[in-house]
Amino acid sequence: MSDPSWAQEHIDELGDAWAEGEPLPPEKAPFFSIEKAWHKLHHLLAAHGGMPVDIIHGGVELPLEDELDYGPARYLSPEDVARAGGFLAATPFNELARHYDMAAMRRAETHLLPESDAEVPADLDTLRHRYES
Repeated sequence: MSDPSWAQEHIDELGDAWAEGEPLPPEKAPFFSIEKAWHKLHHLLAAHGGMPVDIIHGGVELPLEDELDYGPARYLSPEDVARAGGFLAATPFNELARHYDMAAMRRAETHLLPESDAEVPADLDTLRHRYES
């Protein structure tokens, strides 16, 4: 990253747009959010195996001036985005859902969604929606 101040400004702008909460269609949105489903989806992807790139904790750390709430900002190279996108497009959610194990997620201290205390189908429906989006 050759311009950390640009990256900081861009992240701040995206954060402001996200806080406004008016989602745009994916083709027009400046960002995409799976909200708090990321941790459980990461758990399912890790349990499934085969992911060529760690889309949650991988990539390169951005050297920003301001610390973010959820750890350092990271980015993937275009090549890694293409590899990850290919894997995700070829992996239907049903393959991931077979690895759903609430007890294992609790042991791993996975961030749980409010739906996690509901019936398993409700939790899986939320995760399916986020993954397929």
